[in-house]
Amino acid sequence: IRGCVPKKLLVYGAHFAEDLKDAKRFGWQVPECDFDWATLRDNVLGEVDRLNGLYGQTLTNNKVEIILERATVSGAHEVTLASGRTITARYILVAVGAHPHVPEFPGSEHGITSNEVFHLEKLPRRVMIAGAGYIANEFAGIFNEFGSRVTLINRSDVILRGYEEAIRDRLLQISLTKGIEFRFNSQFESIEKLDNGCLKVTTTGHDPVEVDCVLFATGRVPNTDGLGLAEAGVTLDDKGAIQVDADNKSSIDSIYAVGDVTNRVQLTPVAIREGQAFADTVFGGKPHQVDYDNIPSAVFSHPPMAGVGMTESQARNKLGSVAVYTSDFRPMK
Repeated sequence: IRGCVPKKLLVYGAHFAEDLKDAKRFGWQVPECDFDWATLRDNVLGEVDRLNGLYGQTLTNNKVEIILERATVSGAHEVTLASGRTITARYILVAVGAHPHVPEFPGSEHGITSNEVFHLEKLPRRVMIAGAGYIANEFAGIFNEFGSRVTLINRSDVILRGYEEAIRDRLLQISLTKGIEFRFNSQFESIEKLDNGCLKVTTTGHDPVEVDCVLFATGRVPNTDGLGLAEAGVTLDDKGAIQVDADNKSSIDSIYAVGDVTNRVQLTPVAIREGQAFADTVFGGKPHQVDYDNIPSAVFSHPPMAGVGMTESQARNKLGSVAVYTSDFRPMK
């Protein structure tokens, strides 16, 4: 709720910049107007708090006990709270999500992630974004529409790896037309905070540049550190993700995991579906497994893009010869 919801609200807010431009073409005499970041930020955070309260109330109404403490898994059927209290259960479900990855290099502590971006005091005039996945491209579009100068740094030469090549190339061309700068095959060397509060950023293959904000959008890491999972016998992969089978069961029969902590498909609807399958299978007497084939995904970029099923290259690799049909048109708006 504190990631995808506020991001979508920022996306909606950014769309008004395009709508105001389009309105003039439809005869509306729109006076010059200013964008107030603080107003949008506060309203977004207020909506997140409202939804969080509603979800909490729903749990309370269904007699779910909510304990606001740090906890560790201390056994196959046991969780120990920071206060020392021990809770036992027949089953344990781990759904702690993931956190943004921050690369390590001199000065990286001066950057922020998608966690902190919603709390910025003021709108940065110059933003540098590390990464080329959906979070990086979404925030590139958001800040660009708000009037910021945006530079995206990517260590490879493509954006949105895994998406259909033709669509991601179209997004790249539109982004370039909008004024977003892309630095491909480049990596951060250092970030230096200057006396004036700006950040001096040095990347490979380019001259140093001053920006107001560096946003890391370089993937997400499962939140398993310090949970005692490995000590309890739960198998983790090299990134700390909980290894589960088709029923979301870990290497311990009584411990299950769903959502980003498994690092399978990091999408909110997928986590919800996994949670429902767990409840139905373990408690509802209706065992079934999640089907991970053909999961739709969307990128809330400017313009947005979406896909479902295999890409053209994946289809050719799997099926050989395939027929591809495309349609290209100019929208009326």
